[in-house]
Amino acid sequence: MGKISVMRPRPADIHPLLVLHASHRVDSLMLCLKCLERFTDFARFKRIYVLHDAAAEEHRVVLSRFAARTGNVVVRECPAGGPVPGCNAVLNEIFAEHRRDVVVRVDADVFVTPRWLDHLVEGYRQHAHLDDVVLVSPLIPVSAAGRRVLGRFLRVAYPSERHMYAGPPVEQDWVYHRWMWEKVVREGLAAAWLDESGPPYHYLDEVAPHCAIYDRRLIERVYPLPVAPVQGLPVTDVETMVRAMQSGSLRTAVLLRSVAHHYSFPECEDYLRGHVSLEAVWRYTESLRVDPVAQDAPRPAIRRPALRLLAAGGLHRVMRA
Repeated sequence: MGKISVMRPRPADIHPLLVLHASHRVDSLMLCLKCLERFTDFARFKRIYVLHDAAAEEHRVVLSRFAARTGNVVVRECPAGGPVPGCNAVLNEIFAEHRRDVVVRVDADVFVTPRWLDHLVEGYRQHAHLDDVVLVSPLIPVSAAGRRVLGRFLRVAYPSERHMYAGPPVEQDWVYHRWMWEKVVREGLAAAWLDESGPPYHYLDEVAPHCAIYDRRLIERVYPLPVAPVQGLPVTDVETMVRAMQSGSLRTAVLLRSVAHHYSFPECEDYLRGHVSLEAVWRYTESLRVDPVAQDAPRPAIRRPALRLLAAGGLHRVMRA
C-alpha cells in the first residue's frame, strides 16, 4: 500500500496579514514597532493593518511615521469604545475581505525576537492540515499559556523560588510579572530555555492570543464579531476566540523554539514599570542578535550545572527585602 503524505504549502508561498492592535501606552507601542522593524521582513506580509483605538495624538504620530517607513500599512481608526470594543466593526470589515487569508495577530505590548516570523510560519505550515490545532503561538513567558508551558523548566531551574511563579492567575500576579522580567533581562532565562533540547511544540486547550497565527479554520468560528452587546455572549475578539476554542475542543500549538515577550497585563503594569522599566526591556532587546547558524543548529542536552547557576542568584532574597 502506498504511503499517504500531507501536502503542505511552502513557507515562501505563505503571505499572511499582520494585524497589530495598537491600544497600549505609546512607549510600549514604540518598542513593539522597533522590535518588529528590526526582526521582520515586512515584504512577507500581504498587508499590514494597524488598529488604532487610542485617543492620544502621540499614537497617531508614531503610527503615521511607521506607515511612512514601512509601506503596505493601513492604519484604521476605531470608534470610541463602549460596551463593545470599537475595533470590532473594523475587524469585521478586514475579515470580510480576507476570510481565506492567513493572519498574524500581535498586541502592541508584545516584543518579538529574531526569526519570530520564520518560526511562526513554519509552525502554521506544520499544522495547517489539522482541524483541531487552529492557533500557533511562540512561547510568551508573561501569559497564562507561557507560565503553564514553562512550569517544569522553572521548577528545575529555580526550585527555591517557587513562590515567585506558583501564585494567582498571571493576569493579577504582579510578583510573577516582576520576577519573570528580572530573570529575562538580568539572568538570561529565555536563552537558557532555548538551549534546552526537547519537542518542537506544546499543545494547549487554551488561547494564546498576544502573538499568534491562524486562518479560516478559526476566522469562520469567530467572525463577525458583535457590534452591539448580546447578553451571555463575549464582546472582544479574544473572548470570542476563547469561546470558539472551548466549544470546538480546539487547541493551540506553542512553539518551544521561539520566544516573544508580552510586557504586562493591565492590573500589574504600573507596579512592573516601577521595577523593570521599558528602558531595561529595550536594552535587553538591543542585545538580541540574529544568528541563523546558531538558531538552526541542533539543541544541546540540558546542562544541569548552568541551571544550578541560574538558581543560585538569590533574587528572591532581594525581592523579599
